[in-house]
Amino acid sequence: MGNTRTRSIECGRRRTTRGGFSLVEVAVLSVLLLVAVGGLSGAVLSSLRLSRTTEESALADEAVRALAAEMRLTPYQSVFRAYNTTTLDDAGLGLAPGSAFDVTGLTPRSNDPDGRVGRIVFPSVELADGSEALREDFVDPRLGMAKGMDLNFDGDLLDEFKSDYELLPVRLIVEWTGAGGNRSYELDLLMVQ
Repeated sequence: MGNTRTRSIECGRRRTTRGGFSLVEVAVLSVLLLVAVGGLSGAVLSSLRLSRTTEESALADEAVRALAAEMRLTPYQSVFRAYNTTTLDDAGLGLAPGSAFDVTGLTPRSNDPDGRVGRIVFPSVELADGSEALREDFVDPRLGMAKGMDLNFDGDLLDEFKSDYELLPVRLIVEWTGAGGNRSYELDLLMVQ
Protein backbone atom coordinates (compact mmCIF):
# COMPACT_ATOMS: atom_id res chain seq x y z
CA MET A 1 0.00 0.00 0.00
CA GLY A 2 2.86 2.38 0.69
CA ASN A 3 4.01 1.83 -2.82
CA THR A 4 0.70 2.85 -4.36
CA ARG A 5 0.55 6.03 -2.38
CA THR A 6 3.98 7.09 -3.60
CA ARG A 7 2.85 6.62 -7.15
CA SER A 8 -0.20 8.79 -6.76
CA ILE A 9 1.84 11.62 -5.23
CA GLU A 10 4.30 11.42 -8.11
CA CYS A 11 1.45 11.40 -10.62
CA GLY A 12 -0.04 14.40 -8.88
CA ARG A 13 3.21 16.31 -9.14
CA ARG A 14 3.48 15.59 -12.81
CA ARG A 15 0.02 16.92 -13.45
CA THR A 16 0.76 20.11 -11.55
CA THR A 17 3.93 20.90 -13.51
CA ARG A 18 2.19 20.31 -16.83
CA GLY A 19 -0.91 22.28 -15.94
CA GLY A 20 0.07 25.78 -17.28
CA PHE A 21 2.37 28.78 -17.06
CA SER A 22 3.40 30.51 -13.88
CA LEU A 23 2.60 34.18 -13.32
CA VAL A 24 6.25 35.12 -13.94
CA GLU A 25 6.26 33.31 -17.31
CA VAL A 26 3.04 35.07 -18.36
CA ALA A 27 4.49 38.46 -17.36
CA VAL A 28 7.71 37.84 -19.30
CA LEU A 29 5.80 36.71 -22.38
CA SER A 30 3.51 39.76 -22.13
CA VAL A 31 6.50 42.12 -22.00
CA LEU A 32 8.13 40.39 -24.97
CA LEU A 33 4.88 40.60 -26.94
CA LEU A 34 4.49 44.31 -26.12
CA VAL A 35 8.06 45.02 -27.23
CA ALA A 36 7.51 43.14 -30.49
CA VAL A 37 4.23 44.93 -31.23
CA GLY A 38 5.79 48.30 -30.35
CA GLY A 39 8.72 47.67 -32.68
CA LEU A 40 6.44 46.57 -35.48
CA SER A 41 4.15 49.59 -35.13
CA GLY A 42 7.20 51.91 -35.10
CA ALA A 43 8.45 50.31 -38.30
CA VAL A 44 5.02 50.69 -39.94
CA LEU A 45 4.82 54.37 -38.94
CA SER A 46 8.34 55.04 -40.24
CA SER A 47 7.46 53.33 -43.49
CA LEU A 48 4.33 55.46 -43.89
CA ARG A 49 6.28 58.67 -43.17
CA LEU A 50 8.97 57.67 -45.68
CA SER A 51 6.31 56.89 -48.26
CA ARG A 52 4.70 60.32 -47.78
CA THR A 53 8.10 62.05 -47.96
CA THR A 54 8.86 60.25 -51.22
CA GLU A 55 5.45 61.24 -52.58
CA GLU A 56 6.06 64.89 -51.66
CA SER A 57 9.47 64.89 -53.37
CA ALA A 58 7.89 63.38 -56.48
CA LEU A 59 5.24 66.15 -56.48
CA ALA A 60 7.97 68.80 -56.23
CA ASP A 61 10.01 67.18 -59.02
CA GLU A 62 6.98 66.86 -61.30
CA ALA A 63 5.94 70.50 -60.70
CA VAL A 64 9.43 71.87 -61.35
CA ARG A 65 9.86 69.87 -64.54
CA ALA A 66 6.40 70.95 -65.78
CA LEU A 67 7.30 74.58 -65.07
CA ALA A 68 10.61 74.21 -66.93
CA ALA A 69 8.70 72.83 -69.94
CA GLU A 70 6.22 75.71 -69.72
CA MET A 71 9.09 78.21 -69.63
CA ARG A 72 10.57 76.63 -72.77
CA LEU A 73 7.25 77.23 -74.56
CA THR A 74 7.35 80.94 -73.68
CA PRO A 75 8.94 83.14 -76.39
CA TYR A 76 12.60 83.15 -75.43
CA GLN A 77 13.13 86.92 -75.09
CA SER A 78 10.02 87.12 -72.86
CA VAL A 79 10.98 84.40 -70.35
CA PHE A 80 12.76 86.73 -67.92
CA ARG A 81 10.02 89.38 -68.04
CA ALA A 82 7.25 86.77 -67.64
CA TYR A 83 8.80 84.91 -64.68
CA ASN A 84 10.69 87.58 -62.72
CA THR A 85 9.54 89.16 -59.45
CA THR A 86 8.27 92.48 -60.82
CA THR A 87 5.14 93.28 -62.81
CA LEU A 88 6.59 96.57 -64.10
CA ASP A 89 7.96 94.91 -67.25
CA ASP A 90 4.94 92.67 -68.02
CA ALA A 91 3.48 95.01 -70.70
CA GLY A 92 2.58 93.07 -73.82
CA LEU A 93 2.86 89.68 -72.10
CA GLY A 94 -0.76 89.31 -71.10
CA LEU A 95 -1.08 87.63 -67.72
CA ALA A 96 2.53 86.94 -66.71
CA PRO A 97 2.89 84.08 -64.20
CA GLY A 98 5.55 85.82 -62.08
CA SER A 99 8.24 84.29 -59.90
CA ALA A 100 6.13 82.35 -57.38
CA PHE A 101 4.07 79.23 -57.93
CA ASP A 102 2.03 76.64 -56.04
CA VAL A 103 2.34 72.86 -56.02
CA THR A 104 -0.87 70.99 -55.26
CA GLY A 105 -0.33 68.62 -52.35
CA LEU A 106 2.52 70.57 -50.73
CA THR A 107 2.17 72.92 -47.75
CA PRO A 108 4.16 76.17 -47.68
CA ARG A 109 6.53 76.69 -44.78
CA SER A 110 5.00 78.70 -41.96
CA ASN A 111 7.53 81.53 -42.39
CA ASP A 112 7.14 81.79 -46.19
CA PRO A 113 6.49 85.48 -46.99
CA ASP A 114 4.15 84.90 -49.95
CA GLY A 115 2.57 81.63 -48.75
CA ARG A 116 3.57 79.77 -51.91
CA VAL A 117 5.92 76.79 -52.09
CA GLY A 118 7.68 77.61 -55.34
CA ARG A 119 9.87 80.43 -56.59
CA ILE A 120 11.94 81.20 -59.65
CA VAL A 121 15.35 82.85 -59.24
CA PHE A 122 17.33 84.58 -61.98
CA PRO A 123 20.80 86.22 -61.75
CA SER A 124 19.17 89.62 -61.33
CA VAL A 125 18.99 92.77 -59.24
CA GLU A 126 16.23 95.21 -58.45
CA LEU A 127 16.74 98.59 -60.09
CA ALA A 128 15.98 102.00 -58.55
CA ASP A 129 12.64 102.24 -60.40
CA GLY A 130 11.47 98.92 -58.89
CA SER A 131 12.01 96.91 -62.06
CA GLU A 132 14.36 93.94 -62.28
CA ALA A 133 17.34 93.40 -64.58
CA LEU A 134 19.64 90.48 -65.36
CA ARG A 135 23.25 90.97 -64.34
CA GLU A 136 26.21 89.30 -66.04
CA ASP A 137 28.48 89.92 -63.04
CA PHE A 138 26.14 88.01 -60.73
CA VAL A 139 28.11 85.28 -58.90
CA ASP A 140 26.39 81.93 -58.37
CA PRO A 141 28.62 78.89 -59.00
CA ARG A 142 25.64 76.51 -59.03
CA LEU A 143 24.24 78.38 -62.04
CA GLY A 144 27.62 78.15 -63.76
CA MET A 145 28.38 81.75 -62.81
CA ALA A 146 31.46 81.38 -60.60
CA LYS A 147 32.80 84.69 -61.91
CA GLY A 148 29.71 85.85 -63.77
CA MET A 149 28.68 84.85 -67.27
CA ASP A 150 28.54 86.68 -70.61
CA LEU A 151 24.81 86.24 -71.20
CA ASN A 152 24.71 88.12 -74.53
CA PHE A 153 28.11 87.03 -75.95
CA ASP A 154 29.46 90.58 -76.33
CA GLY A 155 32.81 89.74 -74.72
CA ASP A 156 32.34 91.43 -71.34
CA LEU A 157 30.54 90.86 -68.05
CA LEU A 158 29.32 94.42 -67.62
CA ASP A 159 25.79 94.29 -68.97
CA GLU A 160 22.55 94.79 -67.15
CA PHE A 161 19.53 94.09 -69.32
CA LYS A 162 15.98 92.78 -69.50
CA SER A 163 15.68 91.02 -72.83
CA ASP A 164 18.90 91.06 -74.90
CA TYR A 165 20.27 87.74 -73.65
CA GLU A 166 21.38 84.57 -75.43
CA LEU A 167 21.86 82.50 -72.25
CA LEU A 168 19.48 82.55 -69.32
CA PRO A 169 20.45 80.80 -66.06
CA VAL A 170 17.47 80.07 -63.81
CA ARG A 171 16.86 78.19 -60.57
CA LEU A 172 13.48 76.65 -59.78
CA ILE A 173 12.98 76.12 -56.03
CA VAL A 174 10.25 74.35 -54.08
CA GLU A 175 10.27 74.64 -50.27
CA TRP A 176 7.60 73.04 -48.12
CA THR A 177 6.76 71.55 -44.74
CA GLY A 178 5.78 67.92 -44.98
CA ALA A 179 5.95 64.52 -43.34
CA GLY A 180 9.73 64.77 -43.00
CA GLY A 181 9.73 68.36 -41.68
CA ASN A 182 11.02 71.27 -43.78
CA ARG A 183 12.06 70.04 -47.21
CA SER A 184 13.27 71.62 -50.44
CA TYR A 185 13.88 70.68 -54.05
CA GLU A 186 15.85 72.71 -56.60
CA LEU A 187 16.49 72.49 -60.31
CA ASP A 188 19.10 74.67 -62.04
CA LEU A 189 18.64 75.33 -65.75
CA LEU A 190 20.62 77.12 -68.42
CA MET A 191 18.21 78.16 -71.14
CA VAL A 192 19.75 78.83 -74.55
CA GLN A 193 18.17 80.70 -77.43
